[in-house]
Amino acid sequence: MEIISVSANNVNKVKDFLNNIPLLGGINDAVLMNGEFVYDQEIIGLLSFEEFFKIGLIRYFVFQKIITKEIIKEMFMKIIDKAKEKNLISFIALVIKKEAKTVFLNLGFHEINNNDVYIDETNLNATKYKNAVVLKYDVV
Repeated sequence: MEIISVSANNVNKVKDFLNNIPLLGGINDAVLMNGEFVYDQEIIGLLSFEEFFKIGLIRYFVFQKIITKEIIKEMFMKIIDKAKEKNLISFIALVIKKEAKTVFLNLGFHEINNNDVYIDETNLNATKYKNAVVLKYDVV
């Protein structure tokens, strides 16, 4: 298994991977370019973020096969490097599944109050994400 940065040379393969994921909405090209993927004879996972001022929102955290904690950690460290290059100060993840929360907590995220999070000037609790757990990781 290897971890590869999304680039102009491989972005179409990454899009093909995402297009095969059920329930995934539209694909954001800018978000893809902030990504890293796991390759093992095919793409099996993607981690990427969207930039909002000095904050990165984890947008794609998608895996089709089980991978080790070490691979996830290595991917995340590469994402941290990208965040530092862009002068981001933190990451936010909105998590609904208990298993995903555990993964993020193991990466060093911590839970923050939903009342402190807004989407398009609307408090998170008044959106479809009202049941999500909000996790934060400080980059700096």
